[in-house]
Amino acid sequence: WSTRNKHIQFHRGRNRILQSTASDNLDNNTTVSSSSLLLTELLARFQGDFDNFHQVCSDRSNDLLPREGGGHEHFHVTLMPLPLDILPADSNILFHNNTSSSPRGAVVAAYYFDGMPNRIFRLRMYTLYCDNNSEGVKMKLFTLDPILEGKLRDQSSFSIETWVDLIDQHFSSMNDDDASSSSFQEMERCDILWTEQPDPIRHQYLKEYTRVTEDSPESSSSSFHKSSTTPIHAIMVNDHERGGVLLESQMMPGSYIRVQDELSLWGSELWINDRGHDAK
Repeated sequence: WSTRNKHIQFHRGRNRILQSTASDNLDNNTTVSSSSLLLTELLARFQGDFDNFHQVCSDRSNDLLPREGGGHEHFHVTLMPLPLDILPADSNILFHNNTSSSPRGAVVAAYYFDGMPNRIFRLRMYTLYCDNNSEGVKMKLFTLDPILEGKLRDQSSFSIETWVDLIDQHFSSMNDDDASSSSFQEMERCDILWTEQPDPIRHQYLKEYTRVTEDSPESSSSSFHKSSTTPIHAIMVNDHERGGVLLESQMMPGSYIRVQDELSLWGSELWINDRGHDAK
């Protein structure tokens, strides 16, 4: 690993049915804030399948190969909403100890190569919530307990749709002492903040891409199809001035990299501006 600097444009594939929304966790006396409404909209979009196959085809037509060749690898991401009632009883910890009446949601994310679910290279759980102390929606990143992750990976070649049931069975088979939120390990300092407005500095790359209408014949890595929805934007909050958050490399255990991301989510597209380099 030396450096990566990729702007990945995922196009939505098939949708999945949302199983838990922020509004499911509000009682009748809860005042709905703008952040709560944003969270509800975010969870409605942040699910299903996204793929950058169009971007890869554009690269190859311009003789751009992956990695050193300047092109993109073929990535696919499946975002699976989790019903909150299958999480352990102490799941408030996963939401920064927000009360159970606060609007919130949870999503399992599987990233894999070449549209093949048995080639997962990243498996995460995201928790999303809002509070009264800040604008926007906060998102925390977690890795999974190795036993639970192994169960999900074993099933990935057959049907990712069974993952919700597998997670439910995993915790249901434990006693109350064992079924704790320690099954998820927070990735320290990898907090994400979603807002309606782009960051004026970190989202400037959006201006470099020409917008074309859906019926336009043009298709390239420097353009995207307009969506009928207004985008929601996100940044990785911490350590931007240091070149990104310090993480151990998954590709080379024992070595460390700095990573920073910006994201934008439309109704049909997810863009990730992903950068990483060796820590010095």
